[in-house]
Amino acid sequence: MRQAEQGDADAARGACLRTMLEALPSPVLLIDQANRIVDVNQAFCDLAGRDRDYWLSTPSETYLTQEQLARFSFERAQVFATGKDLETEEVIKGHDGTRRNVVTRRRRILIGDTPLVLTILTDITPLRTAEAHIRHLAYHDALSGLPNRAALNEQLATALADGAPALLLIDLYQFKDINDAFGDAVGDALLRAFAYRLAGAARGSDRVARTGGDSFAVLVDDCHDSVAAEAECRRLLALVDAPFIGGAVAATLGVSIGCAWAESGLCADELHRRAEFALYEAKRQPANEFRLYDAALAAEVQARRTLEADLRTALTAGDQFDVHYQPVIDAGGHRVVGVEALVRWQHPQQGMIPPVRFIPIAEASGLIVPLGEWVLDRAVAMMARFPALSLAVNLSPIQLRSPGIETRILAVLARHGMDPRQLQLEVTESTMLAMDTGVELALARLREVGVQLVLDDFGTGCSSLSHLHKLAVDRVKIDQSFVRDLGRSQDARAIIQAVLGIGQSLGIGVTAEGVEDELQRGFLRAFGCHEYQGYLFSRPLPTADAVAFLEAHMERAAA
Repeated sequence: MRQAEQGDADAARGACLRTMLEALPSPVLLIDQANRIVDVNQAFCDLAGRDRDYWLSTPSETYLTQEQLARFSFERAQVFATGKDLETEEVIKGHDGTRRNVVTRRRRILIGDTPLVLTILTDITPLRTAEAHIRHLAYHDALSGLPNRAALNEQLATALADGAPALLLIDLYQFKDINDAFGDAVGDALLRAFAYRLAGAARGSDRVARTGGDSFAVLVDDCHDSVAAEAECRRLLALVDAPFIGGAVAATLGVSIGCAWAESGLCADELHRRAEFALYEAKRQPANEFRLYDAALAAEVQARRTLEADLRTALTAGDQFDVHYQPVIDAGGHRVVGVEALVRWQHPQQGMIPPVRFIPIAEASGLIVPLGEWVLDRAVAMMARFPALSLAVNLSPIQLRSPGIETRILAVLARHGMDPRQLQLEVTESTMLAMDTGVELALARLREVGVQLVLDDFGTGCSSLSHLHKLAVDRVKIDQSFVRDLGRSQDARAIIQAVLGIGQSLGIGVTAEGVEDELQRGFLRAFGCHEYQGYLFSRPLPTADAVAFLEAHMERAAA
């Protein structure tokens, strides 16, 4: 009778335990000290596959590897021995063959007098999947799918520890112009096309990354010297020989490449810095050029970067720049008809820095826009008092592409009360070749109110009558290199005569730059040149000297 009651009690406890196990949403199993599963719930069966009878009747050696069996046995023994809970994370294979990330929590319990390990599994696969996705996003570029700068930095550190890699930094040449011309959608498609071609050209352990908007990088193992680095640069340059397809647009892309390779003891930051130095120099060249790092190049680049920083400081301070004015003289050689405004920079430590040093830096950095507008404002304010004289101001391609440039120019004229017909904007032939519809519309608006357009350095670029006709140029300036060679070069004389003939045929004024002696003046006068500018008549003058010079000439003209 007592045994029957005990059996009924055990059965009741077993039924209660079963009810409790099935009430738990997580997969649960009970394991005894002999490593046998004594019970599981349905959630466990759903996760691992098979039914309850299988798990209760099948030895664990059947479905566990030797490594798993040893590890799980050790962990359960630890829980039985210490009575302390144990939590681990592992990857298991679900019944459908998929890999699942689970956290396993083990606790020693007593069912009657029998010690067991209660094992509860929590499926954290969605969490780990989300973390992996976040990690992928953190280390990959969303547009191209390539590793990003953060991933490159980690790869670079590993590569330096393992060997002597080379780092090649690649910028797409003037890609902003393509974006502006075709729109962001086409630009993005072209970036993807370039990324795929670059990744497809990677060899073995090469690693490719997109590090910025139109910037990419390639990390190459075992590239020990300039010969290997140059070969790698030339191999990558060949990738842009064929056009790229972006939507309905087929475009030829240019690149600039800077390369540096590891030396003993070189850290990742220094290798990256050296490659950037080389890229900085390559970007100063035409498209599809590369530069390799060397110490002399680094010193030159650092000097330019220092000068760029000083240029920014000078623009903020506003007291280091000045505008000088070089008079333009009429054909008779006596009457001043205008001036050209030329910026000068008095550096606090280096003294007077010639424009040939800082203007290219201003253009490359975009600082030419605020600098050019500062020059225009100063020059217009000064020359508004001489309404009979023209004012010529240089306009760079960067300024021309600056949105709203025509509005800002007209605002400066209005602020100082200058007649727009007094202003001449000088642009180069290369600027004309790069003009898009927006620039042409801006210039057309300025010409409508009377601003004159002057083609500077005519004859040094791709001179074309179509440029003169298309933009309705008012005047051309003969480059001083031809004027300088007048006395000794028949070719220079022929070019000048041709330019003057074009001007006469089209009704366009012609100004000769760089006139320095009477021989040059005599040739130009005999050829029928309209206006002269050069040291023979006057050097560029500071504002106070220019005012005195112009007032004296105005008085003589009025006498």
